[in-house]
Amino acid sequence: MRLKTKPQKRTFENTIPLINIVFLMLIFFLFAGSIDRDDAKNVSPAETQEQSSRELIAGALIIAPDGTITQNEKPVLVEDLMPLEGNKDPLMVVADKALSGQTLARTLAGLKKQGFSDITLVTVRAAQ
Repeated sequence: MRLKTKPQKRTFENTIPLINIVFLMLIFFLFAGSIDRDDAKNVSPAETQEQSSRELIAGALIIAPDGTITQNEKPVLVEDLMPLEGNKDPLMVVADKALSGQTLARTLAGLKKQGFSDITLVTVRAAQ
């Protein structure tokens, strides 16, 4: 006698737990990847105070767009400038924004050649 065997139903695998695990891993790696290292946690950064532009440029070298240099409203040549003995203040240089980069670099190199080791180029913050 031959018995009829029922065909076995194929059970579908439930993929919802797998999807849950994948999303949990995604959230974990997004969170873990967004944590930044804090290398300077034991360092207190220096505080700065914003000075007025008039204080910064008092006595500074002013370089016009054509490359002429003035100091205290008098024209000067780079070759005539000499660092003062014992002066620890940096030499302030204010260059016009229309001045070419090559002229500025040439002037700064000339100042360095004259013995100025601490030169500060004064800029203004752009409007946000």
